Amino acid sequence: MEKTDRDHMNFLKIFFNSMMRSLKFETIGQKSFNQANAHNLAAHNIKVWPGFDTRLTLKESGVLLNIDVCFKVIRTDNCLSWMNDLRDKAEQRRQDGQAAIQEALAGATVVTRYNQKTYRIDRVDFAQSPSTTFDKNGTPTSY
Repeated sequence: MEKTDRDHMNFLKIFFNSMMRSLKFETIGQKSFNQANAHNLAAHNIKVWPGFDTRLTLKESGVLLNIDVCFKVIRTDNCLSWMNDLRDKAEQRRQDGQAAIQEALAGATVVTRYNQKTYRIDRVDFAQSPSTTFDKNGTPTSY
């Protein structure tokens, strides 16, 4: 395999991704973050996860590796308390609380506390509740 070959670059991408996983880095988008070394700023209800943004580029002389330091700011309050706060502020301004929640949460990324996975919120369906059943792989399921 030559150093200007695309297979060489793909091998290096797989290698760096597996190295980040073995170091217990969480991949969000194309960046990797280390939540074990997070800095907690309790006064502001946030945590700052340190991380890296690695890019491989194929050049004439070979593969170029670019590593940038990056940080992910995570809110430590839960989504329900944030929704309640948004609704209360909207009602004080005599606005629609559900519209304010929908606008603030659409596109947001949340981290679950029980397994530290990230999820992106597309929309909030206020017609659903935790007791509502939905179809999951052909089986009715509820929370």
